[in-house]
Amino acid sequence: MCLSRSPVVPFSLFHVPRTALACRALSAAALLLLWLPGMAAPAMAQETRRELLEQRRTERAQELKPYEPGKLEAAVMWVERGQLIERWTSGYDGWYPRVGSITRGGGFAVGAGYRQHLGHQVRTEASAAISLRNYRAADVDIALPYLADRRLELGVHGEYRLFPQQDYFGIGPDSLRANRVSYLQEHTEIAARAKFRPLTWLETGAEIGWLNLDIGAGRDPRFPSIEALFSEDAGAPGLAEQPDYRRSRLWVTVDYRDQPGNARSGGLYTASWGDYSDRDTRRYSFGRFDAEARQYFPIFDKKRVIAVRALFAYANNDPGGAVPFYMLPTLGGSTSVRGFRNFRFHDENALLLNAEYRWEAFSGLDMALFFDAGEVRPDWHDIDLQDLVTSYGVGFRFNNYKDVFLRLDVGFGGEGTRLFIAFGPNF
Repeated sequence: MCLSRSPVVPFSLFHVPRTALACRALSAAALLLLWLPGMAAPAMAQETRRELLEQRRTERAQELKPYEPGKLEAAVMWVERGQLIERWTSGYDGWYPRVGSITRGGGFAVGAGYRQHLGHQVRTEASAAISLRNYRAADVDIALPYLADRRLELGVHGEYRLFPQQDYFGIGPDSLRANRVSYLQEHTEIAARAKFRPLTWLETGAEIGWLNLDIGAGRDPRFPSIEALFSEDAGAPGLAEQPDYRRSRLWVTVDYRDQPGNARSGGLYTASWGDYSDRDTRRYSFGRFDAEARQYFPIFDKKRVIAVRALFAYANNDPGGAVPFYMLPTLGGSTSVRGFRNFRFHDENALLLNAEYRWEAFSGLDMALFFDAGEVRPDWHDIDLQDLVTSYGVGFRFNNYKDVFLRLDVGFGGEGTRLFIAFGPNF
Protein backbone atom coordinates (compact mmCIF):
# COMPACT_ATOMS: atom_id res chain seq x y z
CA MET A 1 0.00 0.00 0.00
CA CYS A 2 1.07 3.57 -0.68
CA LEU A 3 0.52 4.33 3.10
CA SER A 4 3.47 2.23 4.29
CA ARG A 5 6.47 4.08 5.51
CA SER A 6 10.06 3.80 4.33
CA PRO A 7 13.31 5.12 5.58
CA VAL A 8 13.79 8.85 5.00
CA VAL A 9 16.54 9.87 2.65
CA PRO A 10 17.71 13.33 1.74
CA PHE A 11 15.46 14.96 -0.92
CA SER A 12 16.79 14.89 -4.44
CA LEU A 13 15.36 14.67 -7.93
CA PHE A 14 16.91 11.27 -8.17
CA HIS A 15 16.42 10.30 -4.58
CA VAL A 16 12.64 9.88 -4.14
CA PRO A 17 11.44 7.11 -1.88
CA ARG A 18 10.79 4.00 -3.84
CA THR A 19 7.39 3.52 -2.29
CA ALA A 20 6.33 7.05 -3.36
CA LEU A 21 7.50 6.40 -6.88
CA ALA A 22 5.44 3.28 -7.08
CA CYS A 23 2.38 5.07 -5.77
CA ARG A 24 2.74 7.90 -8.24
CA ALA A 25 3.12 5.43 -11.11
CA LEU A 26 0.03 3.55 -10.09
CA SER A 27 -1.94 6.81 -9.75
CA ALA A 28 -0.89 7.96 -13.24
CA ALA A 29 -1.81 4.63 -14.74
CA ALA A 30 -5.22 4.76 -13.06
CA LEU A 31 -5.86 8.29 -14.35
CA LEU A 32 -4.82 7.22 -17.85
CA LEU A 33 -7.17 4.25 -17.74
CA LEU A 34 -10.00 6.53 -16.65
CA TRP A 35 -9.20 9.16 -19.33
CA LEU A 36 -8.75 6.87 -22.33
CA PRO A 37 -12.32 5.49 -22.42
CA GLY A 38 -13.66 9.06 -22.24
CA MET A 39 -11.57 10.04 -25.27
CA ALA A 40 -12.19 6.83 -27.16
CA ALA A 41 -16.00 6.92 -26.82
CA PRO A 42 -16.57 10.01 -28.99
CA ALA A 43 -14.01 8.82 -31.53
CA MET A 44 -15.65 5.42 -31.70
CA ALA A 45 -19.13 7.01 -32.00
CA GLN A 46 -17.95 9.29 -34.83
CA GLU A 47 -16.36 6.36 -36.63
CA THR A 48 -19.61 4.42 -36.25
CA ARG A 49 -21.59 7.32 -37.76
CA ARG A 50 -19.19 7.44 -40.71
CA GLU A 51 -19.64 3.75 -41.29
CA LEU A 52 -23.44 4.07 -41.14
CA LEU A 53 -23.46 6.99 -43.60
CA GLU A 54 -21.15 5.16 -45.96
CA GLN A 55 -23.32 2.05 -45.72
CA ARG A 56 -26.44 4.09 -46.51
CA ARG A 57 -24.75 5.73 -49.50
CA THR A 58 -23.76 2.32 -50.80
CA GLU A 59 -27.28 0.98 -50.35
CA ARG A 60 -28.80 4.00 -52.11
CA ALA A 61 -26.32 3.75 -54.96
CA GLN A 62 -27.30 0.13 -55.41
CA GLU A 63 -31.00 1.07 -55.38
CA LEU A 64 -30.64 3.97 -57.85
CA LYS A 65 -31.22 3.23 -61.55
CA PRO A 66 -30.40 5.36 -64.59
CA TYR A 67 -33.26 7.67 -65.70
CA GLU A 68 -35.49 5.89 -68.15
CA PRO A 69 -37.74 8.19 -70.24
CA GLY A 70 -41.33 7.22 -70.97
CA LYS A 71 -42.34 5.66 -74.25
CA LEU A 72 -43.42 8.96 -75.79
CA GLU A 73 -40.29 10.84 -74.75
CA ALA A 74 -38.11 7.92 -75.85
CA ALA A 75 -39.75 7.96 -79.28
CA VAL A 76 -39.10 11.70 -79.64
CA MET A 77 -35.46 11.22 -78.60
CA TRP A 78 -35.08 8.37 -81.12
CA VAL A 79 -36.41 10.60 -83.90
CA GLU A 80 -34.00 13.36 -82.90
CA ARG A 81 -30.96 11.06 -82.63
CA GLY A 82 -31.67 9.59 -86.04
CA GLN A 83 -32.08 13.07 -87.55
CA LEU A 84 -35.26 11.84 -89.24
CA ILE A 85 -36.83 15.28 -89.24
CA GLU A 86 -33.69 16.83 -90.71
CA ARG A 87 -33.61 14.15 -93.41
CA TRP A 88 -37.27 14.84 -94.11
CA THR A 89 -37.25 18.66 -94.13
CA SER A 90 -33.72 19.92 -94.79
CA GLY A 91 -31.15 19.72 -97.53
CA TYR A 92 -29.76 16.36 -96.42
CA ASP A 93 -28.42 14.34 -99.36
CA GLY A 94 -29.58 10.79 -99.87
CA TRP A 95 -32.75 8.83 -99.15
CA TYR A 96 -35.33 10.19 -96.76
CA PRO A 97 -38.86 9.17 -95.68
CA ARG A 98 -41.84 10.98 -97.13
CA VAL A 99 -44.45 10.70 -94.42
CA GLY A 100 -47.55 12.80 -93.82
CA SER A 101 -50.56 14.11 -95.66
CA ILE A 102 -50.65 14.55 -99.43
CA THR A 103 -53.59 16.91 -99.01
CA ARG A 104 -56.24 17.60 -96.39
CA GLY A 105 -58.51 14.61 -96.00
CA GLY A 106 -56.20 12.34 -97.94
CA GLY A 107 -55.31 10.13 -94.99
CA PHE A 108 -51.94 8.95 -93.74
CA ALA A 109 -49.40 8.66 -96.57
CA VAL A 110 -45.99 7.01 -96.77
CA GLY A 111 -43.32 7.08 -99.41
CA ALA A 112 -39.70 7.94 -100.03
CA GLY A 113 -37.59 10.59 -101.61
CA TYR A 114 -34.05 11.04 -102.81
CA ARG A 115 -32.09 14.29 -102.74
CA GLN A 116 -28.64 14.85 -104.24
CA HIS A 117 -26.38 17.83 -104.86
CA LEU A 118 -24.41 17.72 -108.09
CA GLY A 119 -21.30 19.78 -107.64
CA HIS A 120 -21.70 22.99 -105.70
CA GLN A 121 -24.65 24.52 -107.56
CA VAL A 122 -27.23 21.95 -108.67
CA ARG A 123 -29.72 20.23 -106.35
CA THR A 124 -31.90 17.39 -107.63
CA GLU A 125 -34.78 15.78 -105.80
CA ALA A 126 -37.51 13.22 -106.48
CA SER A 127 -40.15 11.71 -104.21
CA ALA A 128 -43.40 9.75 -104.28
CA ALA A 129 -46.06 8.74 -101.74
CA ILE A 130 -49.38 6.91 -101.48
CA SER A 131 -51.98 7.17 -98.71
CA LEU A 132 -54.33 4.71 -97.03
CA ARG A 133 -57.17 6.25 -99.07
CA ASN A 134 -55.24 5.71 -102.32
CA TYR A 135 -54.24 9.37 -102.71
CA ARG A 136 -51.04 9.57 -104.73
CA ALA A 137 -48.31 12.13 -105.27
CA ALA A 138 -45.03 12.31 -107.17
CA ASP A 139 -42.60 15.23 -107.45
CA VAL A 140 -39.40 16.01 -109.33
CA ASP A 141 -37.37 19.18 -108.77
CA ILE A 142 -34.14 20.49 -110.25
CA ALA A 143 -32.77 23.73 -108.84
CA LEU A 144 -29.82 26.09 -108.78
CA PRO A 145 -30.37 27.38 -105.25
CA TYR A 146 -27.00 29.00 -104.49
CA LEU A 147 -26.60 31.62 -107.20
CA ALA A 148 -25.49 35.19 -106.44
CA ASP A 149 -24.11 34.29 -103.04
CA ARG A 150 -27.25 32.28 -102.19
CA ARG A 151 -29.55 35.20 -102.96
CA LEU A 152 -30.94 33.81 -106.22
CA GLU A 153 -32.59 30.46 -106.96
CA LEU A 154 -33.68 29.14 -110.35
CA GLY A 155 -35.60 25.91 -110.66
CA VAL A 156 -37.95 23.61 -112.54
CA HIS A 157 -40.62 21.54 -110.81
CA GLY A 158 -42.94 18.79 -111.98
CA GLU A 159 -45.73 17.12 -109.98
CA TYR A 160 -48.50 14.58 -110.32
CA ARG A 161 -51.49 14.30 -107.97
CA LEU A 162 -54.41 11.88 -107.76
CA PHE A 163 -57.16 12.69 -105.23
CA PRO A 164 -59.92 10.07 -105.64
CA GLN A 165 -62.22 11.07 -102.74
CA GLN A 166 -62.37 14.86 -102.50
CA ASP A 167 -65.32 16.25 -100.53
CA TYR A 168 -67.69 18.87 -101.91
CA PHE A 169 -70.81 20.46 -100.38
CA GLY A 170 -71.71 23.19 -102.87
CA ILE A 171 -70.86 26.88 -103.18
CA GLY A 172 -71.54 29.62 -100.64
CA PRO A 173 -71.92 30.05 -96.88
CA ASP A 174 -75.35 28.38 -96.95
CA SER A 175 -74.22 25.11 -98.53
CA LEU A 176 -75.77 22.10 -96.84
CA ARG A 177 -73.92 19.39 -94.95
CA ALA A 178 -76.49 16.89 -96.28
CA ASN A 179 -75.28 17.60 -99.85
CA ARG A 180 -71.86 16.07 -99.23
CA VAL A 181 -70.55 14.29 -102.32
CA SER A 182 -67.13 13.16 -103.53
CA TYR A 183 -65.23 13.63 -106.75
CA LEU A 184 -61.92 12.55 -108.28
CA GLN A 185 -59.29 15.15 -109.13
CA GLU A 186 -56.16 14.36 -111.13
CA HIS A 187 -53.64 16.92 -112.24
CA THR A 188 -50.18 17.21 -113.74
CA GLU A 189 -48.11 20.37 -113.59
CA ILE A 190 -44.75 21.62 -114.82
CA ALA A 191 -43.46 25.02 -113.71
CA ALA A 192 -40.29 27.12 -113.77
CA ARG A 193 -39.48 29.57 -110.99
CA ALA A 194 -37.08 32.27 -109.92
CA LYS A 195 -36.63 33.40 -106.31
CA PHE A 196 -34.65 36.40 -105.16
CA ARG A 197 -33.65 36.99 -101.52
CA PRO A 198 -32.03 40.43 -101.19
CA LEU A 199 -32.22 40.05 -97.39
CA THR A 200 -32.38 36.99 -95.17
CA TRP A 201 -35.98 37.85 -94.19
CA LEU A 202 -37.24 39.08 -97.59
CA GLU A 203 -38.07 36.98 -100.66
CA THR A 204 -39.76 37.79 -103.93
CA GLY A 205 -40.33 35.50 -106.85
CA ALA A 206 -42.08 34.61 -110.07
CA GLU A 207 -43.36 31.34 -111.50
CA ILE A 208 -44.80 30.26 -114.83
CA GLY A 209 -46.16 26.85 -115.70
CA TRP A 210 -48.60 24.54 -117.46
CA LEU A 211 -51.41 22.76 -115.63
CA ASN A 212 -53.57 19.86 -116.82
CA LEU A 213 -56.67 18.92 -114.78
CA ASP A 214 -59.22 16.10 -114.94
CA ILE A 215 -62.35 15.74 -112.80
CA GLY A 216 -64.18 12.42 -112.50
CA ALA A 217 -66.62 10.41 -110.44
CA GLY A 218 -65.81 10.20 -106.74
CA ARG A 219 -64.70 6.89 -105.24
CA ASP A 220 -65.81 7.36 -101.65
CA PRO A 221 -68.36 4.56 -101.07
CA ARG A 222 -69.98 6.42 -98.17
CA PHE A 223 -71.31 9.30 -100.28
CA PRO A 224 -72.79 9.92 -103.73
CA SER A 225 -70.52 10.94 -106.57
CA ILE A 226 -70.68 14.62 -107.48
CA GLU A 227 -72.74 14.19 -110.65
CA ALA A 228 -75.63 12.77 -108.61
CA LEU A 229 -76.40 16.18 -107.00
CA PHE A 230 -74.51 18.83 -108.97
CA SER A 231 -73.98 19.82 -112.58
CA GLU A 232 -72.14 22.41 -114.65
CA ASP A 233 -75.02 24.88 -114.27
CA ALA A 234 -76.16 23.81 -110.81
CA GLY A 235 -73.49 24.43 -108.21
CA ALA A 236 -70.39 22.93 -109.87
CA PRO A 237 -68.91 25.10 -112.64
CA GLY A 238 -66.10 23.29 -114.42
CA LEU A 239 -67.59 19.85 -113.86
CA ALA A 240 -68.43 19.16 -117.53
CA GLU A 241 -65.04 20.07 -119.01
CA GLN A 242 -61.63 20.90 -117.64
CA PRO A 243 -59.26 23.04 -119.68
CA ASP A 244 -55.49 23.12 -119.67
CA TYR A 245 -54.11 26.22 -117.98
CA ARG A 246 -51.12 28.39 -118.53
CA ARG A 247 -50.56 29.86 -115.13
CA SER A 248 -48.23 32.45 -113.68
CA ARG A 249 -47.68 33.78 -110.19
CA LEU A 250 -45.85 36.62 -108.48
CA TRP A 251 -45.22 36.76 -104.74
CA VAL A 252 -43.42 38.60 -101.97
CA THR A 253 -42.70 37.22 -98.49
CA VAL A 254 -41.39 38.75 -95.27
CA ASP A 255 -40.30 36.00 -92.90
CA TYR A 256 -38.51 36.66 -89.61
CA ARG A 257 -39.68 33.65 -87.60
CA ASP A 258 -37.12 32.08 -85.27
CA GLN A 259 -37.85 28.53 -86.55
CA PRO A 260 -40.12 28.20 -89.62
CA GLY A 261 -41.08 24.63 -88.71
CA ASN A 262 -41.94 25.41 -85.06
CA ALA A 263 -42.14 29.18 -84.66
CA ARG A 264 -42.14 30.71 -81.18
CA SER A 265 -41.39 34.32 -82.07
CA GLY A 266 -41.34 36.57 -85.11
CA GLY A 267 -43.75 36.75 -88.02
CA LEU A 268 -44.56 35.73 -91.59
CA TYR A 269 -46.28 38.04 -94.09
CA THR A 270 -46.90 37.02 -97.67
CA ALA A 271 -48.95 38.17 -100.66
CA SER A 272 -49.29 36.59 -104.11
CA TRP A 273 -51.14 37.11 -107.35
CA GLY A 274 -51.80 34.25 -109.78
CA ASP A 275 -53.19 34.32 -113.30
CA TYR A 276 -54.87 31.19 -114.69
CA SER A 277 -55.40 31.38 -118.44
CA ASP A 278 -57.80 28.80 -119.96
CA ARG A 279 -56.07 27.54 -123.12
CA ASP A 280 -59.05 25.50 -124.40
CA THR A 281 -62.55 26.88 -123.78
CA ARG A 282 -61.66 30.46 -122.69
CA ARG A 283 -64.54 30.21 -120.19
CA TYR A 284 -62.58 29.45 -117.05
CA SER A 285 -59.83 32.06 -117.00
CA PHE A 286 -59.45 33.84 -113.68
CA GLY A 287 -57.04 35.60 -111.36
CA ARG A 288 -56.45 34.86 -107.69
CA PHE A 289 -55.04 36.99 -104.89
CA ASP A 290 -53.88 35.46 -101.58
CA ALA A 291 -52.59 37.30 -98.51
CA GLU A 292 -51.56 35.86 -95.17
CA ALA A 293 -50.20 37.31 -91.93
CA ARG A 294 -48.84 35.27 -88.99
CA GLN A 295 -47.40 36.63 -85.77
CA TYR A 296 -45.95 34.83 -82.74
CA PHE A 297 -45.76 36.47 -79.31
CA PRO A 298 -43.46 34.59 -76.88
CA ILE A 299 -44.10 34.73 -73.15
CA PHE A 300 -41.02 34.68 -70.90
CA ASP A 301 -38.64 31.95 -72.17
CA LYS A 302 -40.66 30.99 -75.31
CA LYS A 303 -42.19 27.98 -73.60
CA ARG A 304 -45.52 29.78 -73.86
CA VAL A 305 -46.59 31.42 -77.11
CA ILE A 306 -49.61 33.28 -78.44
CA ALA A 307 -49.90 32.69 -82.20
CA VAL A 308 -52.34 34.51 -84.49
CA ARG A 309 -53.07 34.30 -88.21
CA ALA A 310 -55.25 36.14 -90.73
CA LEU A 311 -55.72 34.84 -94.29
CA PHE A 312 -57.66 36.31 -97.20
CA ALA A 313 -58.23 34.70 -100.62
CA TYR A 314 -59.95 36.31 -103.60
CA ALA A 315 -60.71 34.74 -107.01
CA ASN A 316 -61.91 36.93 -109.88
CA ASN A 317 -63.18 35.52 -113.15
CA ASP A 318 -63.58 37.31 -116.48
CA PRO A 319 -67.09 38.62 -117.36
CA GLY A 320 -69.22 35.78 -118.67
CA GLY A 321 -66.83 33.18 -117.27
CA ALA A 322 -66.57 31.19 -114.05
CA VAL A 323 -64.03 29.91 -111.56
CA PRO A 324 -64.03 26.08 -111.52
CA PHE A 325 -65.44 24.79 -108.24
CA TYR A 326 -62.30 22.76 -107.49
CA MET A 327 -60.11 25.89 -107.68
CA LEU A 328 -62.20 28.11 -105.38
CA PRO A 329 -60.93 29.27 -101.98
CA THR A 330 -62.18 26.99 -99.18
CA LEU A 331 -62.77 26.94 -95.42
CA GLY A 332 -62.93 24.04 -92.99
CA GLY A 333 -60.56 21.32 -91.88
CA SER A 334 -57.28 20.72 -90.10
CA THR A 335 -55.59 23.96 -91.24
CA SER A 336 -58.68 26.16 -91.20
CA VAL A 337 -61.85 26.20 -89.08
CA ARG A 338 -61.41 22.98 -87.14
CA GLY A 339 -65.01 22.51 -86.07
CA PHE A 340 -65.93 21.67 -89.69
CA ARG A 341 -64.94 19.00 -92.17
CA ASN A 342 -62.22 19.56 -94.73
CA PHE A 343 -63.32 21.78 -97.64
CA ARG A 344 -66.70 22.41 -96.00
CA PHE A 345 -67.25 25.84 -97.63
CA HIS A 346 -66.34 27.03 -101.15
CA ASP A 347 -66.70 30.48 -102.70
CA GLU A 348 -64.79 33.13 -104.64
CA ASN A 349 -63.78 35.00 -101.47
CA ALA A 350 -62.69 33.62 -98.10
CA LEU A 351 -61.48 35.11 -94.83
CA LEU A 352 -59.84 33.00 -92.10
CA LEU A 353 -58.81 34.01 -88.57
CA ASN A 354 -56.94 31.75 -86.11
CA ALA A 355 -55.62 32.27 -82.59
CA GLU A 356 -53.71 29.75 -80.45
CA TYR A 357 -52.25 29.74 -76.96
CA ARG A 358 -49.42 27.17 -76.89
CA TRP A 359 -47.34 25.89 -74.00
CA GLU A 360 -44.72 23.22 -73.44
CA ALA A 361 -46.23 20.30 -71.52
CA PHE A 362 -42.87 18.51 -71.41
CA SER A 363 -39.93 17.91 -73.71
CA GLY A 364 -41.24 16.82 -77.10
CA LEU A 365 -44.88 17.81 -76.54
CA ASP A 366 -46.62 21.18 -76.74
CA MET A 367 -50.31 21.70 -76.07
CA ALA A 368 -52.57 24.40 -77.47
CA LEU A 369 -55.94 26.02 -76.96
CA PHE A 370 -57.32 27.49 -80.18
CA PHE A 371 -60.14 29.55 -81.63
CA ASP A 372 -60.99 29.69 -85.36
CA ALA A 373 -63.34 31.89 -87.35
CA GLY A 374 -64.02 32.31 -91.07
CA GLU A 375 -66.41 33.42 -93.75
CA VAL A 376 -66.91 32.79 -97.48
CA ARG A 377 -68.80 35.11 -99.86
CA PRO A 378 -69.36 35.51 -103.63
CA ASP A 379 -68.06 39.10 -103.40
CA TRP A 380 -65.40 40.42 -101.07
CA HIS A 381 -67.56 43.47 -100.29
CA ASP A 382 -70.00 41.09 -98.57
CA ILE A 383 -67.45 39.96 -95.97
CA ASP A 384 -68.57 41.91 -92.90
CA LEU A 385 -67.50 39.71 -89.93
CA GLN A 386 -71.16 39.43 -88.92
CA ASP A 387 -71.77 35.85 -90.02
CA LEU A 388 -68.52 34.11 -89.18
CA VAL A 389 -68.47 30.36 -88.68
CA THR A 390 -66.46 29.57 -85.57
CA SER A 391 -64.92 26.71 -83.62
CA TYR A 392 -62.62 26.15 -80.66
CA GLY A 393 -60.61 23.28 -79.26
CA VAL A 394 -57.44 21.76 -77.89
CA GLY A 395 -54.37 20.51 -79.71
CA PHE A 396 -51.24 18.40 -79.17
CA ARG A 397 -47.98 19.05 -81.06
CA PHE A 398 -45.19 16.45 -81.01
CA ASN A 399 -42.01 18.28 -81.89
CA ASN A 400 -38.41 19.16 -81.44
CA TYR A 401 -37.19 22.74 -81.24
CA LYS A 402 -37.05 23.06 -85.05
CA ASP A 403 -40.09 21.17 -86.34
CA VAL A 404 -43.55 19.91 -85.51
CA PHE A 405 -43.74 16.41 -86.95
CA LEU A 406 -47.16 15.28 -85.68
CA ARG A 407 -50.22 17.30 -84.71
CA LEU A 408 -53.55 16.27 -83.17
CA ASP A 409 -56.38 18.81 -82.98
CA VAL A 410 -59.83 18.31 -81.50
CA GLY A 411 -62.27 20.97 -82.69
CA PHE A 412 -65.65 21.75 -81.11
CA GLY A 413 -68.54 23.89 -82.21
CA GLY A 414 -69.43 24.39 -85.82
CA GLU A 415 -70.95 21.08 -86.90
CA GLY A 416 -69.90 18.86 -84.04
CA THR A 417 -66.63 17.49 -82.72
CA ARG A 418 -63.81 16.86 -85.19
CA LEU A 419 -60.48 15.07 -84.67
CA PHE A 420 -57.68 15.91 -87.08
CA ILE A 421 -54.33 14.11 -87.24
CA ALA A 422 -51.81 15.90 -89.44
CA PHE A 423 -48.08 16.24 -90.03
CA GLY A 424 -46.37 19.58 -89.64
CA PRO A 425 -47.56 22.75 -87.92
CA ASN A 426 -50.96 24.32 -88.48
CA PHE A 427 -49.35 27.75 -88.92
